[in-house]
Parts: sequence; structure tokens; C-alpha cells
Amino acid sequence: MNGGIDQHRDRLRVGMVVCSEYESDARVRRQAEALAARGDEVTVFALGGRGRPDEEVIDGVHVVHAPTSKYRGDSVRAYLSLYGGFTAHAAGWLARRPRSFDLVQAHSVPEAIIFAAAVQGILRVPLLLDVHDLSPQLFASKFAGHPLLPKLLNGSVRASFGFATEVLTVHEPYAETIREMTSRPVSVVMNAPDDRYFQPRPFRPWDPAGEVVFGYHGLIAPRHGLSNVAEALSRLRAEVPGARLLVMGNGDGLTPLREDVTRLGLTDVVELPERSLPVPEVVGRLEGVHIGLVPSKLDPWTNAVLPTKLLEYATLGIPAISFRNPVIDSVFTAEEVMFADPATPDTLYEAMLAVVRDVEGARRRAAAASTVVEGIAWQRQKEVYLDLVDRMTSRRKPHVPRQRGALAADRE
Repeated sequence: MNGGIDQHRDRLRVGMVVCSEYESDARVRRQAEALAARGDEVTVFALGGRGRPDEEVIDGVHVVHAPTSKYRGDSVRAYLSLYGGFTAHAAGWLARRPRSFDLVQAHSVPEAIIFAAAVQGILRVPLLLDVHDLSPQLFASKFAGHPLLPKLLNGSVRASFGFATEVLTVHEPYAETIREMTSRPVSVVMNAPDDRYFQPRPFRPWDPAGEVVFGYHGLIAPRHGLSNVAEALSRLRAEVPGARLLVMGNGDGLTPLREDVTRLGLTDVVELPERSLPVPEVVGRLEGVHIGLVPSKLDPWTNAVLPTKLLEYATLGIPAISFRNPVIDSVFTAEEVMFADPATPDTLYEAMLAVVRDVEGARRRAAAASTVVEGIAWQRQKEVYLDLVDRMTSRRKPHVPRQRGALAADRE
């Protein structure tokens, strides 16, 4: 096992660049902290944030904040300016450290952030591109009024894959898409919940005639359907007066959601976030949630995602109501998750009412979902990731499972 500190080997020096706030990026933190926990030196160049110092150490990881902050909105120009500006800062930072790292890992989006490590590439330092989301699909979802943008991005994405030494991504369907675009090796490390924080808990039943708390945590964006949840909750309260909603997260959908909550007269029963919460606080607040919600609308991006929050609900034993797409469908069945298919105000209302009224059915689905995610545990995914890093830095024999068909295997 390579999860603990090995006193008999040299430390790896790993540099990461990510155009997001490190503190709230669960995937980057899981990987960086797994490396640090076994004794490697990890430095992450990430976005700055309000009140953050230029540099700090978080759980053993050295974090350097760029003089660039997150943008959330609907301006293509602003997003391109953010990504371009951050990549330029990252390129300058890496160029001043040409031989400081044994491996550089760039996290998308955008995929072109891998070019920030141009100097290291020239010096034949291994470059790992970790694709969290595919930019063409994400931008097609976010900027539906710009149909040419995803097509223009395809060329950049292919070039980025070609520049990387290897590519890593979050699930097998993404991996299959990427393999059609590059001859580079492609591996899969799924977004499993971090078991330092997400641990199974006893099922928390509710009285259908009393208070019932629905929960949502994560990115708040129009495509994630929380306005539809507000409409459904407004109807549901006629049948379930104790129904409430807790929302945690941040994003450009928060302002319109707040307006919807006010318009529907739900300000007393919907708790909206005032700030982003670190993961431990999110988990603590989820202790008070009876039913988890994953209400995204189907679009070019959400049609190919496996939401981490759905896995987190399953790990915690919280029964979930979710939209449906082919990736989710390959992991969970209706025996494990209550589906609102597609997630509209009407289908969400029906699903929410059905779950509230059938506490035992919710208990059975939650237990079955917990069994499913045991095969997607972070301990398993962590070993795949650490082995990949070791192989790319020639620590181990040149072999790592490609996890082709990983989703099906995780079901067995």
C-alpha cells in the first residue's frame, strides 16, 4: 500500500495548477492531500480569494494564490479573460521553477491550462492533465446562445490532450470520449467522497406530519434546477406543511434563486447560503438533512456527469432524489435512488411527496445506494491515483489499469 509515509523512498515533488479556489475544490484537495499524507511535497497554484494570503499551508499542501479571483456570470469574454489571465500567471510561476517538480498536474477547466507547464514539457517533466469537465460540453451548457463556441474549443482541447503526457478524468464515459480525441493514455479516478469526512451514518427517519428537511449542496447554477425545486416546494407545503429546504454552496444561480424564494413566499422555510462552507462544515450541516436533492436540468453537460453530491448522499445514508442521465443510470437504479425524470417542477413535486410519505421505502433505497458506493470508495480510487503518479515518475513498473468499464465493475 502507498497511502502512508514511506521513510525508505525519495519524496516526489508535485506541482498542480487549477483555475478554481483550492479550499473548496474537493477533487484537487483529495489528490493533493493524499500525496502529502504519504510524504510527497505538493504545491498548488490556484485562484485567490477574499481574505486569503498569498501563500499558506492547508493540511500539508503548500497553496499559492494567484492575483486572480473567481468569476461567476454569463459573460463569455469574462470567462475567457479569467482563464487566459490565470493561465498566464500560472505559466510565469512555473517558468520560474523549471526543475522544481517531478510531475506537473493541470486540472481543467480549461484543458489549455496544461500549456502553462510549457517549460516543464520542454524539459521532459511528465505532465498530467486532469479533466474534471470537458470544456466544449460545459460551455455548450452555460452559453447556449453561442453555438460556435464549443466547436472552436474542440481544437484547443485536442491540442491540450496532445501536449499532455497522460490524461486523467472522472468517469469512464468521459474517458471514452477523450480516447476518441487523443492517442495519449487515459486513466479514470472517480470523484468518490472523501472518507475523512463522509462516513456512513444511521438512517434519519422523519414524521411526514412534522418537519422534513430537503438539502442541496454544491454549485448553484441555473442548470442545476434549484428554481424548479423552489416551485415544487411551494406546492409540496400544501401537503407537507413542515417541508423545508437547506441550500449550501455558491454560484451565479444564487441571486435568481433568492428572487424565486421571495416571490414564492418561501423565505421562512428556505435557508440560502451567506458564504461558501468548507467540507467539514457542509458534512455537519448535512446531519440535519432528511432527503438529498440532485435536481439538474438535462443539457449537453449535465447529460454526461456523475454528480459527486449524489455519491455523498449515498455514502452518508441520506435518501436522494435525482435527475437521470446515462452515466447516473449506469451506477444507480430506481431501487437505490428516487428519479425525477426529467427534473421539472411537476416531477420534483411528485418525487418529493412520494419520498416523504414512504419513509420505509426511503430507508431501503438509502441502504441499497450505500452498498453501491462501497465499490467507488475513495480508498480504492486513491490507490489508482497514487499508482498513476508513481508510474509517470518511473517509481513503479509501467502499468496501471485503464479502468475500462469501471462503472460496470463498480456495480458488481
